Amino acid sequence: MEYPASDVLDWLTNFFWPYVRISAMLMVMSVTGANFVSPRIRLFLGLALTLAVSPSIPAIPQTIELLSFQGFLTVAEQILIGTAMGMVTVFMVQTFVMLGQILGMQSSLGFASMVDPANGQNTPVLGQLFLFLTTMFFLATDGHLKMIQLVVMSFKTLPVGSGHLSSADFREMAGWLGIMFQTALSMALAGIIALLTVNLSFGVMTRAAPQLNIFSLGFAFALLIGLMICWYIMAGLYSHYQLYWLQVEGQVCRLIDLAC
Repeated sequence: MEYPASDVLDWLTNFFWPYVRISAMLMVMSVTGANFVSPRIRLFLGLALTLAVSPSIPAIPQTIELLSFQGFLTVAEQILIGTAMGMVTVFMVQTFVMLGQILGMQSSLGFASMVDPANGQNTPVLGQLFLFLTTMFFLATDGHLKMIQLVVMSFKTLPVGSGHLSSADFREMAGWLGIMFQTALSMALAGIIALLTVNLSFGVMTRAAPQLNIFSLGFAFALLIGLMICWYIMAGLYSHYQLYWLQVEGQVCRLIDLAC
């Protein structure tokens, strides 16, 4: 039995372009896009998901040839869509990492740092703690399953070959850098004010009694206050995550033109 090359390429297009979009999202998305996850695992996971969801994906138009310039542009579009969807979850996780870095620098807990397994860089211990907590929240609330559901639904709102991101979508993605800093600072604002009050108090005490050793007393007390502030922030961290996740989900829905 002979299989013409045109028929083989037409059959491959039904899986190749959905595979590119799904794999692009998995390569960037939080948890699956971390450095400790092997790229081979991501590729095979994307292949398994593509085969599993292929019956629910609309038919791919056969007018675009796979090995052509138009096919190359279509591949680039699928990579952009998948990368944009996964990048929003990275912004969400890095917001809480930034929260830990702000509190760590203010409370002197930033002296202790370790290698971030997700990024491969040195990160304060508080940033690592909030990174692990946010990752557990993301997995416990089925955030990864929700992202897979959204990327499958995106093939209906942004079909292969005709759907693409607009300039407004890229502008919103760039605006998430400001949202990330704003959200992290707003969550850490109470701790910053409390630690500033402690430092001002020790400054007044040192001015009134110069014989006090501000370095031995203030450093230990600032560490203690920083640990207490982190304890209180962790008590309400999940509620902050839920509100932030709603913004992330809304952003992904706007990217794929879906009414969530």
